[in-house]
Parts: sequence; C-alpha cells; structure tokens
Amino acid sequence: MARPEEAKAVQIFKNAKTPKEMVDSWASQTPGRPMGRQWEIIQTFAEKAPWILEYYAQRGLENIMDRGVLDRKTRELIMIGMLLVMKDFDGVQAHVANAKAAGVTEEEFAAVIEIACYEASKTQCIAALVAMQRAWEYSKDVTIYEP
Repeated sequence: MARPEEAKAVQIFKNAKTPKEMVDSWASQTPGRPMGRQWEIIQTFAEKAPWILEYYAQRGLENIMDRGVLDRKTRELIMIGMLLVMKDFDGVQAHVANAKAAGVTEEEFAAVIEIACYEASKTQCIAALVAMQRAWEYSKDVTIYEP
C-alpha cells in the first residue's frame, strides 16, 4: 500500500490515460516543477510508442510507489545515482526536483554523486580489464609481423 504522503500521487498516476496526462501526472510528486521540458523530451517517443511510456515509465513507477516499500527520499536518491551513471542528465534534473521535494539535502546529493562516481569508475575499470583479457585471448595465435 502506498505511503500516506504518496497516496495522492499514486491515484493521479492511475487516473492518467493519455501520454500527455501520464507525463503531467509526474508533477504530482513535485509541487512547482515545470513539466514542459519533460514532455518535450518524451513527446515523439510517447506519440510513436505510447505503450512503452505506459508500461515502462508510468505503470512501473506507479507500482513501485503503490507498494510503498521504499520511502520517497531513498527511492529518489537511488534513481539519481543510477541516472548519473547512465549519463541521463535530463532524468537527473527531474529526479533532483523530486528529491528536493522529498527533503533531500545538498550533502545527501553530494554523497550520491560520490557513490555513483566510485561505482561507475570501478565498473569501467573492470570492464576495461575484461575487454583486455578477451582481446588478449582472441589474439593468442597472432605472431609478430615481419615485413
């Protein structure tokens, strides 16, 4: 069941039927947040494949919020960290607004950035090492070229 502070937003999410209504419903989480840029980013996608918007954005978040397992602040901090690593800076902007509305402090934002950078760089190093190992194995039969 949705946490009391999110029950209204969940209901607004459930009532949204068109792609535009869905995007506009996201503002129910953040008083004062302008949604024009969000719609601008998503509009073509929403018009061409509205089912993807509905099932992978709208209903997914609605279900997460409706279950109420994570509090809003925690959920937003996780999303921000993930979006930073994925380099989705428009998404970061949207979720920072949501996080601010949930009471996240600048110190908490800084901690999320630190964790995201730490994990992203570690993951990149591991990926580079794996790529090198695979490349080295792939080229095991290569001999030195002599003109």
